[in-house]
Amino acid sequence: MVSSRLTRKDVQVLSVLGRRPLEPIKVLSKEADMTTTTFSKRMKQLYNEGILISISAEVSYSSVGLEQFFFFIETPFETIAIVERALDLHPYTRFRVRCLGETNGHFVMFAVPTGSLPLLLEFFEEIGSLGLIKGYRYDVSISSWAYTETDFKHYDVIDDSWDFDWRWWEVNFPETPSPLQDTPSVFSYMDDRDMRILRQLTIDARDKKKEIADRAGIPNYHLTRRIKFFDDNNVVDAYRVIVHRNASRLFSTLLFECRCPISVTERFHHAVRELPFQSTQIPTKDGFLLQTALPSLDLPNLGSILQKHCDDVKVSWSDYDSSMRYWFWDEPYLNGKWLSTRKYMVKEVLAGLKPMI
Repeated sequence: MVSSRLTRKDVQVLSVLGRRPLEPIKVLSKEADMTTTTFSKRMKQLYNEGILISISAEVSYSSVGLEQFFFFIETPFETIAIVERALDLHPYTRFRVRCLGETNGHFVMFAVPTGSLPLLLEFFEEIGSLGLIKGYRYDVSISSWAYTETDFKHYDVIDDSWDFDWRWWEVNFPETPSPLQDTPSVFSYMDDRDMRILRQLTIDARDKKKEIADRAGIPNYHLTRRIKFFDDNNVVDAYRVIVHRNASRLFSTLLFECRCPISVTERFHHAVRELPFQSTQIPTKDGFLLQTALPSLDLPNLGSILQKHCDDVKVSWSDYDSSMRYWFWDEPYLNGKWLSTRKYMVKEVLAGLKPMI
């Protein structure tokens, strides 16, 4: 449990990292109005205190031959631990968290090999037949996701409170936003070295390049060249600043399921980037899903704006302490393909559950 209160210097460091996550210390310290020594020392201290966890790459899974699906699972309380173990064992789970509200159970994100959705559904049917879940529903994203990082300039370290002008945010929604687009696949131009690099970038992209290259088993020059390839082809959507929310008393993550026309989804897709709270907007065929971490006092403000612009809004509260974020996993990539057999995606996962059933 992180009990530290953020200082003014902490806020400056985290704010600059949110805006420029990969810039050199010299650039970051200048923007934060600190010496490089002070900035480096404070950032290291944030890591050591468990406040700053990592700077993690958000991979554009469509670019690497994977499809993203998210599931809402109705899980009985007595089987929660077993279901979480099943999700941990599944090779293509990307994120899971317990939730309460519209869905009582789990919210889970997967990135599976293109065309393997039937095997993922078979996996859920099997754990359902074992009585581990009551039911599930799922959706698929129709374009790239929108991300925003926590902007601590709206945070008062003395009062431990947030100040954001929600009226300004709503008034400045774009009237004619650009259309939604997905990232084209460059999977055929990648190999196992790229997958190892992506794993390291999701663990912490601010690690020294030599350390990343060593762990990926490649020379430094190759890492530099492939990161440029990733940048040129939007293989990485964003770099997420993973901060322990207890440090600033942010409300646990909320999941808003919004049904609306595509034009509204497009407007929110651009507007979300102006929020000062770490958020992810996932466009769907019927609207969008918004995952965000809010102070409790700001929940009515966002909720009322969503209700005003959307045809229907459902909300679930999620338990941050139970969440599990999985780094990009390169192991299922073999001989230029992702493993997508019934044995690998269903039977071996279920076999791993036997000691708990």
